[in-house]
Amino acid sequence: MSNKIKILEAALRLFNRDGFVNVRLQHIADEAVVSVGNIAYHFPGKDAILLAIYEELARKQKELLAEYRVVPLFDNIGRLIRRTFLLQQAYIFFYLDTLELVRANASIAEAHRQHISWQVAQLETMFSFNVARGAMVAEPIEGLYGQLALQFWMTSDFWFTQQLTRGIGKFEEQGYQQAVWALLIPYFTEMGRREYGQMLQSPYDFFF
Repeated sequence: MSNKIKILEAALRLFNRDGFVNVRLQHIADEAVVSVGNIAYHFPGKDAILLAIYEELARKQKELLAEYRVVPLFDNIGRLIRRTFLLQQAYIFFYLDTLELVRANASIAEAHRQHISWQVAQLETMFSFNVARGAMVAEPIEGLYGQLALQFWMTSDFWFTQQLTRGIGKFEEQGYQQAVWALLIPYFTEMGRREYGQMLQSPYDFFF
């Protein structure tokens, strides 16, 4: 493993455990078993490490959406939700401190705004596909599915923060999935409700 990768993995572990603001370069050096000078060779500062970690997170998110948006049947959407939950857990510090991180880093702020717009557009396309195949109702009000896509993104990205704000410190995948699916269920057709019901029979899915 290269020192650069060791530094990034060590930083991610520390950011997740202690929060970005509480981690210093010396902490990262100790965790990665390298010198601070070696870190400086690869990254000019802690913000550069943060940017590299964010870019890796955004790349993985794009890969997830790209994998499932081609034929986003309900089973595929379910897998997308589950894998998104696991990905967010792996980068939990970013989701718990998103506002502070984008406020402090202009490069991440701009990249994240563009990434959000891309995600929302992909989700809206996913809904359109399910309308076309008869699993979701036609858009009852113009622009509603655009708003639904935005709500989908907000619920999934800020679910962990909501849990902590409500005093619930345990992050359970079942609750995450329920929160996201609850946004879509009201728009299911009879065909969509049947398909959703069939999906619930899977022993690996935990919905309501």
